[in-house]
Amino acid sequence: MHAQVLSGVITDETNEPVPWATVFVKELMYGTVANQDGVFELKLAAGDYTCVFQSMGYQAETRHISIGKTAAPLHIQLKPMVYNLSGVVVSSSGEDPAYSIMRQVIRMAPQYAGMVKYYKADVYIRGSLEIRSISRMIKWMAREDLKESGIKEGDVYLEESVNEIEFTAPSKVNQRVKSINSNFPRDNESKSSAAVGYISGNLYKPDAFGNAWSPFAPGAFSHYRFALEGTQVNGKALVSKIRIIPRGKGPKYLRGHVYIIEDLWCIHSIDVQVEEQLGVDIRLSQTFGEVKPSVWLPVSNRMKLDIDLLGNAGGFLYNTSVRYRDLQVNTSHIPVAEAPPESVQLPAFPAANQARRGRLQKKAEKLTASPEPTTSEAYRLARIRQKQEELKARDSLRNDHQYVERYKLSIDSNARVSDTAFWSSVRPIPLARSEMLSVIRNDTLLARRKKDGDSTALTKPAKQRPLSVLLTGGMAEIDTVNRFSSNGLLYPFGVSFSTVDGLTYGTRFTYTRFKTGKYKAVVDFAPAFGFASGDFMWATSVGVEGQGNLKNKLKVSGGSLHPDFNRDGGAMAIENTLSTLLFRQNLSRLYQNDFIRVAHSLQPFFGASLSTALTLSESAPLQNESSFSFFYKDSRSFSPNIPASPLYQMERHRDLIFEMVLTYKPMPFYYIKDGVKVPRRGLNRAPELFAGIRRAIPSGSFTTDYTMLHAGLRQEVATGPGEWLKIEAESGKYITADRIYYDDLTHFSAQPLTVGGKNLFNTFQLINYYDYSTNEAWLKAFAGYSSRHLLFTRLPLLRNRLWQEQASVGFLAVQHQGYHIEGGFGLGNSLYNFGVFTAVNDKGKWQWGFRLAIPVFSTREITVGM
Repeated sequence: MHAQVLSGVITDETNEPVPWATVFVKELMYGTVANQDGVFELKLAAGDYTCVFQSMGYQAETRHISIGKTAAPLHIQLKPMVYNLSGVVVSSSGEDPAYSIMRQVIRMAPQYAGMVKYYKADVYIRGSLEIRSISRMIKWMAREDLKESGIKEGDVYLEESVNEIEFTAPSKVNQRVKSINSNFPRDNESKSSAAVGYISGNLYKPDAFGNAWSPFAPGAFSHYRFALEGTQVNGKALVSKIRIIPRGKGPKYLRGHVYIIEDLWCIHSIDVQVEEQLGVDIRLSQTFGEVKPSVWLPVSNRMKLDIDLLGNAGGFLYNTSVRYRDLQVNTSHIPVAEAPPESVQLPAFPAANQARRGRLQKKAEKLTASPEPTTSEAYRLARIRQKQEELKARDSLRNDHQYVERYKLSIDSNARVSDTAFWSSVRPIPLARSEMLSVIRNDTLLARRKKDGDSTALTKPAKQRPLSVLLTGGMAEIDTVNRFSSNGLLYPFGVSFSTVDGLTYGTRFTYTRFKTGKYKAVVDFAPAFGFASGDFMWATSVGVEGQGNLKNKLKVSGGSLHPDFNRDGGAMAIENTLSTLLFRQNLSRLYQNDFIRVAHSLQPFFGASLSTALTLSESAPLQNESSFSFFYKDSRSFSPNIPASPLYQMERHRDLIFEMVLTYKPMPFYYIKDGVKVPRRGLNRAPELFAGIRRAIPSGSFTTDYTMLHAGLRQEVATGPGEWLKIEAESGKYITADRIYYDDLTHFSAQPLTVGGKNLFNTFQLINYYDYSTNEAWLKAFAGYSSRHLLFTRLPLLRNRLWQEQASVGFLAVQHQGYHIEGGFGLGNSLYNFGVFTAVNDKGKWQWGFRLAIPVFSTREITVGM
């Protein structure tokens, strides 16, 4: 049976086109959208169909259409939606009825989030890229890139693809690209496939809108106000139009409308906007169709991204059409108006969580019995159902170690089709005028290239040349196996200053060879030079890493460095540089260290790691060689290059040190991929335990003699969306210390500066770098809780910022030196954090301090020599 064309135009009562209206064919579970001119076109086999034409703000129009050999174009007129407010009952407290509806939606959301078990659908995706303007600066700075990529101001580019999407709960997505055609500029091709994440996503999940708060999740009333703008019978469904009003501004908030089907308490359609930062706006629209009785799923999607920043303007527009071929749903907990839900025999609870799931089920049944839940009851029920789904997933995966690829993209070998006639026959969304011009321009270009004997539609992106990488940094892929990267000979972040070396400049070069499934080899070289000391510092290493179950790693390194005595917790290079040059206060205490080190690690069994290392080194004290600073030359003097510690003892000596550390983390949740066990992310919540020994062996010219044992744990647990609990603890003791120097002592991470580059967590903010250095016993512990919505981010002034809040406490006890306890509260993001801390020690001395941490600097410096 040959396909026929169902086409026409959708207008309002004044014959103005209704852009992006949805056309849904019930018998085929097939939905598409009209273009911006209201024109639609579907290819259907001859037969009888029930078609629903709908658009937000208009009454749905249902027509029974018979398609024969020929079908005349239709003219569909949609009437404006006249919402009825006469039956709305306002509560005695004056609460808008929208809140009662949204409580029902929130408590039902977890059920709808897990309703779909499987589907296979044909999805047509069309993306258009519009370049409205390009700033003069970009035109000048990126003129070569713009020329190579083919981007022109005022042009519209088009990509369309026919895909087969297969979804298996909870999150497995297979995308098969059957046909694709694109004239997107180079390096932007196939970006339309990114829309699959939005199509296959689930709006009922708490994280459905990324960083933005979901209006369908517990806590929604803290972030949004809701207003009922009316109800209307739409077909057989009673639909309520609810306005979503954000309580703040910024990328954490949505604004727009959602249409809710009463009694089912599910989404009928949604149109929301997210105001991202830096001139980026995102608009999301979805229209749902009743694909099965009481089962409403998305049948058309539209995502629009607009960018307007510093004179650069443009945007992406994605439209999709969905036709469900196979659909399996779980409707056991979904209300049905015609009949009560069928009783479903639940599987026996696994012993691991049987009692807990039973208690949760009783609580859920009690809360479900309430026909009009309070806000608290709706939140509690939603959280209970989310927890039930989580426990169900954990129980199902505890003994399931099969690897399932969550997202798989495959492109048919003959998928790239540029024939205009083919796309005209399969395209369910007619082209707009601007898109048609893009197709004509692309066809003209292809015809010219074919005439000239060049059928390549797009040039391959040029690889960065090794010489350019050597000079200015970056990465050059020599081939599919070999890669060269460097910071470059011209590397501004490699400049530092200290009183020991004066002006220091360093950089780094790395060569990597990687063979998938076999090994990874890395050669690294980091040179530096101190202009005041005249010393050439360097570090180099050669490492090989296996890809099997044992994860064998072997690394041989050596060098001549000027490190800080407090290697991991002392002043950062940029902190010492700024303090020395601007305030004439040298923070770092450096020493000479020449070394050769052989390190090996492996996984003796799953979840465990055994690391061993043997180091031969010679260390010696250093002295200040520079007295330069920009300011305070007459009023301040630099401190000697000696740590302020009563335990300081340093002379030229040699070390022969053996180290061994065993770590173990119970990981019952894992899958096996290519014969290798891989932990399942987020499910293994047990702490990581570790224990180790460091032994300095006296032999010949190696004179250092001590033995240190240490053990501890680390744990990081997600307690909710955007919420984390972190715990770290470690204790150690020098059981022998017959001959030990200051560089072999245990030092602790400190940040005495008001402004610095270290993270607020796991660093003591109110001690100096060398206060508690020890060669005896010690115990340190940190605990921190971070959340996107803890205390201050609830305030109107701060609620629209992408900030995390963190409360932390730290404890340090050192034998014969006392203890130090501090607590703090901070807020910020990955670029900067503010914090206020207070502390008390064993002498009863209280301290407090303000800290501004800018951790981004910690990843942009060369540490050779510092």
